[in-house]
Amino acid sequence: MTKNKIKEVAYKQLAEKGYERATLSSIAKEVGIKTPSIYAFYKSKEDLFMAVYKDLLQDNHRHIKSSMDNLTNGTVKEKLYQILEAICHYHLSQPEKTAAYMKFTFFLPPTLNDEVKETFSEMEEVLGEMLESIFSEGIREGVLKNQPIDDLIASFLCLMDGIFLELLYYHHQENKFKRRVEQTWSIYWNGIYNDHEKAAYSDEQSKKNCDNK
Repeated sequence: MTKNKIKEVAYKQLAEKGYERATLSSIAKEVGIKTPSIYAFYKSKEDLFMAVYKDLLQDNHRHIKSSMDNLTNGTVKEKLYQILEAICHYHLSQPEKTAAYMKFTFFLPPTLNDEVKETFSEMEEVLGEMLESIFSEGIREGVLKNQPIDDLIASFLCLMDGIFLELLYYHHQENKFKRRVEQTWSIYWNGIYNDHEKAAYSDEQSKKNCDNK
């Protein structure tokens, strides 16, 4: 219980103050314990905040996975859009956690640089596996242009990064933020959608209609 409370206060102070000002003494004071008591659970400040960072990433991923589990029969387009929608919903509905995550993203403590990047890469691989399945399905069904899966995954992850950056600027203007997400998604989808398949289908339907006359 105390361990979870320490993490809860740590990410709250991280969101409000930033890494440098969120000290172990200030965290301990808010939790209602003595500073040395924190060392019973975490060996250092870096250890505590890495635990916070891992929790933030895992919580984000659980939210995405939960939303995807409800869309098992969706189309490729619906599944990809659902991931973006889940991310947007998470960040808009969890402002404190998002603020803490932003502190790690844009104000990375030098002492945590390598470990944060390694942890982020591990979680990105998990999301990458999900995306690989969706993109493979899309190419197999002819819905998406036939191009390297790795390129499609990289492009989608960059799209996610761009949307997260937009959130940094427009989190107080939710309607504008959502509109920009819709605009960006529309351009992205048109770029990977296999419109040749659609054209071929239209030609086939036209031919059938002519044959039936």
